[in-house]
Amino acid sequence: TLNHLLWADQIWMHRLAGMPAPAAAGIAESVSQHASFEELTRERAAFDQSLEDWAASLDAASLEGNLTWYSGSAGREIEKPKWLLVTQLFNHQTHHRGQVHCMLTQFGVKTPTTDLPLMP
Repeated sequence: TLNHLLWADQIWMHRLAGMPAPAAAGIAESVSQHASFEELTRERAAFDQSLEDWAASLDAASLEGNLTWYSGSAGREIEKPKWLLVTQLFNHQTHHRGQVHCMLTQFGVKTPTTDLPLMP
């Protein structure tokens, strides 16, 4: 799942911001994109910084208009508003992080707070 999430973030940032495309051709191949968990962790941290920098540079004009791309998962060209796609980028991360939180909780792991007003 961590490989998939990074791959999805990379492909969306390739589409939205012109960042390099992920090394893996598709999400199915994303599990082989990194040789080790340590490599994946380093790549995730570096990519997160790029993502934060990009998000900080956004303004209303950046979110105007549509983006058209070919979706391998849908098997067709799609066109959607940029603001919606940026929202999806962050919603997708939240969804999968929630899944991980649920799995850890089910295994009895005490997880840190996820309530924004209570976070450091």
